[in-house]
Amino acid sequence: MSKKVYLLWFGQTISWTGSAMSFFAIGVWIFETTGKASALSTVLFVTAIIGVITGPFGGVLADRFPRKRLIITFDLTIASLMCVIGYLALNDILTLPLLIPFALAFGIFEIAHWTTWSAFLGDVVKKHEVTKVSALFESAEAISVLIGPIGGAFIYSFFGLPGVILFDVVTCLIGIATITLFKSRKVELKNKLNIKNIYFDLVEAYNWLKKQKGLLTLVLIFSIGNFLWGFTSVLLPAMILSFTDARGLGIVESSVGIAFLFGSIISLRLSNWLQGNLKVAIYCGLLGGLSLILGSVRPSIILLCIHGVIGGVSGTVQYTVSSGAWLAITTEDIRGRALALRGTIAQMLRPLGVVIAGPLGDYLEFTFYPANTDFLTPIVGSGPGRGYAFLFFLVGVAYVVLWIVNYNNKNLANLSKQVKDITNQ
Repeated sequence: MSKKVYLLWFGQTISWTGSAMSFFAIGVWIFETTGKASALSTVLFVTAIIGVITGPFGGVLADRFPRKRLIITFDLTIASLMCVIGYLALNDILTLPLLIPFALAFGIFEIAHWTTWSAFLGDVVKKHEVTKVSALFESAEAISVLIGPIGGAFIYSFFGLPGVILFDVVTCLIGIATITLFKSRKVELKNKLNIKNIYFDLVEAYNWLKKQKGLLTLVLIFSIGNFLWGFTSVLLPAMILSFTDARGLGIVESSVGIAFLFGSIISLRLSNWLQGNLKVAIYCGLLGGLSLILGSVRPSIILLCIHGVIGGVSGTVQYTVSSGAWLAITTEDIRGRALALRGTIAQMLRPLGVVIAGPLGDYLEFTFYPANTDFLTPIVGSGPGRGYAFLFFLVGVAYVVLWIVNYNNKNLANLSKQVKDITNQ
């Protein structure tokens, strides 16, 4: 790959780490302010649901306008919104209701950013390098997950939420600087952008995806899986902060970052073998479910770190295989919309998991668990947060079942062959 790709990787690693710090700090601020998982689930739900709704339109933009310019525009917009949140927090006027409009905006611009970014990666490398570049930038995300929580917790403890957001804005500018090294792709528009043509663009992408049975099957499985992982994004902070503080949460989330980094290194080293190997993705799904079960059995930072390592490594390898398949099969003219549909379908059930997790977790924690302590203690242990842990356990069991059911899925087997045929040409 080009040396500029590695410089781009460096810039995005810095930028994504700053973003991870600020979102971690916002999550801690919400839980410390309200003391309930349902408050965090509300904000996450708003962000997720608006992203699902607007995601396909981001794909239309990615196929109609220079992708580099779009990424820079989205990054600057998100940074500006963060500055406003920082100002409100600095003046002690930030409240949970005030965060909701920002959550709506983040949902719109974050999903558009990632859709355009995924398509942009397909523009800068050749077909036989798609799995390798997916693994490389998985390592950037891994480093952000590793450093973000610890760094966010450290800055938050000394400078509060405004200090974390200031750091995020500075790192965002560094990331933008590395993107400017690449030339924007020339876009040939057949017609102008209006509601009618947006509709036809989306219909074209939908009809294309319907013919790709392997990709469609894979993304539907991920949709169910992300519904289940939506629960964990709410349950994990609530479960951990019930028996420790933000530093404990930072340690666990950073263990996931270490695992992501290790998984991306494995993916990078074995990229040729992983390319199109959907069986590996299935095995990784089974490991991810088992890690959830393990993390729920006792209120232990060590067990949760082990969960983070197993789940992080398996999830990174799984996502690399999936991303490589999508980048290999899509062509430049359809890639933005196809990847947007991928994101929309894969994430469409996640908001439901997020919004259910808060109230259901609170019910299990404060009502169901105290009334059934004798029955549940052998399964998830005793003490604060064990009602949340029981739901965490059930999610793990469901995730294991999901991948067992699809172990011999014929569409996934055909997808493996299709990807290998394309990348070996």
